[in-house]
Amino acid sequence: MSGVQLVTIAQRKLDGTISLAILRGDNSETVWSGAVDLSKPEDLDRVAKSVHAKIQALPVGSIKKQLQAIEPQGLDLIDENGRIWTEPRALPDPLPEVMPYDSELLPAIVGDAVADVAHRMQSPPDYVACALLVAMGAVVGNRIGIRPKQNDPWLVVPNLWGCIIGRPSMKKSPSASFAEGLIRSIEDQDRKRIEPKISDAKRDAILAEFQKKAIESDLKKAMQNNDCQEKQFDLAKALAANEAIELPTSRRIITTDSTMAKLVDLLNENPLGMALWRDELISWMRGLDREDQAGDRQNYLTLWNGYGRINVDRIGRGETVCESPCLSIFGCATPGGIQEYVQASLRGGRGDDGLLQRFQVTVWPDEPDEVRVVDRKPDQRALQRVQDLFDRLAEFDARDIADSQCEPNKIPWMRFSPDAQAVFNRWLEDKIKRCRADTMPEAIESHLAKFDKLVPSIALLMELCEGPERSVTKRSVERAVKWASYLESHALRLYAVAACPERVLASPLLNRLLDWDKERPIRVRDIRQKGWRGLSDPKAIESTLEALEADGWLQSIEDGKSSKGGRPTISYVMHPEAKKWIDTLRDGTTKTTKTPLIDGGG
Repeated sequence: MSGVQLVTIAQRKLDGTISLAILRGDNSETVWSGAVDLSKPEDLDRVAKSVHAKIQALPVGSIKKQLQAIEPQGLDLIDENGRIWTEPRALPDPLPEVMPYDSELLPAIVGDAVADVAHRMQSPPDYVACALLVAMGAVVGNRIGIRPKQNDPWLVVPNLWGCIIGRPSMKKSPSASFAEGLIRSIEDQDRKRIEPKISDAKRDAILAEFQKKAIESDLKKAMQNNDCQEKQFDLAKALAANEAIELPTSRRIITTDSTMAKLVDLLNENPLGMALWRDELISWMRGLDREDQAGDRQNYLTLWNGYGRINVDRIGRGETVCESPCLSIFGCATPGGIQEYVQASLRGGRGDDGLLQRFQVTVWPDEPDEVRVVDRKPDQRALQRVQDLFDRLAEFDARDIADSQCEPNKIPWMRFSPDAQAVFNRWLEDKIKRCRADTMPEAIESHLAKFDKLVPSIALLMELCEGPERSVTKRSVERAVKWASYLESHALRLYAVAACPERVLASPLLNRLLDWDKERPIRVRDIRQKGWRGLSDPKAIESTLEALEADGWLQSIEDGKSSKGGRPTISYVMHPEAKKWIDTLRDGTTKTTKTPLIDGGG
């Protein structure tokens, strides 16, 4: 028996044959090389006999057996230009996994309406729930707050900022419109309530105007006739006391667009607080990025606190002071828009001042796997219950439930019950430890740091939903902690996608490149000129191409230095079997857990 061992080096070719090289194991000398179809017996005989002719000590049968052991499907691919292609790796899920909406996040008085609206719209319940949560905070405003510690005077007002993220087809605005409608209903009811008072005020204003003119006439005559000084003083006092009658105004809660100066006027007229409700949030945020909006931007950061003071100075208007700066904000965003904004924020600059991190009630749910056409009547009982709740939140007297130690003429407040305080303290301690760990990215740390306001705010709102006592109960705090975990998972998705845009762009770019002209090199400049969605930033395109190369879908080629001696141009070629592998990996990949569409009950 011969001691010579054979080494085979094989790659698949696009035509189905094998590029094969057979070497001696003792000295690496090439015995045979060429193309062979191992599925054909005649090819096996041809190669085996050729090798046997050079190493006669090796029987033809044993050579054929070694060749038959080669599994073509497990071989790397070699293209017509000699490039070796391995099996590409499955692309990572473009979106990090998030916690799905859980009906336990809200009490039934709100949750039943969420289920009904989301089911009829076939939209993620996350959208409806988050819009309602922010709307509740806007209606309550600074009517009452909470002191999250038993002895510390630290006060939290439950106004919240929120954003729902999704593609245009995800029905973000219709989902949010339900919560907006509840607030509009409160405004309408208050407007109707004061209608009789407006009629009386208009009458009194007319009488006051005539009285003023009469007093002015009497005073003028008294001065012309040199009447006694006492009479002139009496008429002057009467004129000063004749103030103009101001018409009563109803409570405004929502504004959709306002300058800072006008917003301060509105807040002074509505000291319980208001809500800025935007259909498209990113354009508003980008407007605040301008240098001439630096002052307004700072004022918005203060408005998030829910209390304090804002001074606005304008030529022609002088100084305007807002003693009740409490504002909730809610809006919608598309994935592309929010991704670009967060990227800019992470790079530093004006977007790094905490404005983005204040949008704590931000959700980016998965798209549902299935969507049905639902045509059924609304659950009127559930919708009426949540409307009644909002009406109650707009009218309740905070003094009935506030802590007995509240100071007069200041925002009333509640505290946690002893067992609720223990739950909150455990959560807060754990959150602080995680934020101070070296492993947490700075952007996430900054975002979670503001959860100190989020959890007490939600706990207070949950307590108000269920008919509060004089302290916030353990159940309400536990719900708020669940909200924190849920919203943290969505924040992680938001920042992860912004920090690694190639994670989102890789799959859509790869699918577009399937139709790329094979004779034309793939270059960053050419992709950018296509105007494809999300692929306008050269750096993002470059990093996405590099990620696709690292996963085996592309190979890069240096075209040499430019005529001006600059950096070489990098081109890419696609895996010759990309489409086959995309289909194979898609069928065999476990999909990320999707947000379920709830059935809305009966």
